[in-house]
Amino acid sequence: MMRVLFSLMALLALSACAPTVAEVRRFDLIVQNQCTGPNQTVFFYINGEFIGTVRGSRLFPSLREGRYELRAEGTQPGQPGHLRFSRILILNKDTVWTLCP
Repeated sequence: MMRVLFSLMALLALSACAPTVAEVRRFDLIVQNQCTGPNQTVFFYINGEFIGTVRGSRLFPSLREGRYELRAEGTQPGQPGHLRFSRILILNKDTVWTLCP
């Protein structure tokens, strides 16, 4: 019985010295598209990867804290007024990116 008790105490002492795992901070990104015409709907990319389309507002929840390259482009290339948007974002709080403010 003493051996078991000693083993448990040793295990508790060792676990108290173990480093803690830092929780990853996460934030929301809202892309708010106020554009009209050929840019009313945009293709949206994060770090060069196609994520989807945005018409009106779209929430991208729980992104990890860090640096992101954002890009949006109207879905009707070749049309007059077609626009491309890009931004480097350091995400460290909930953020709204407004297109055509």
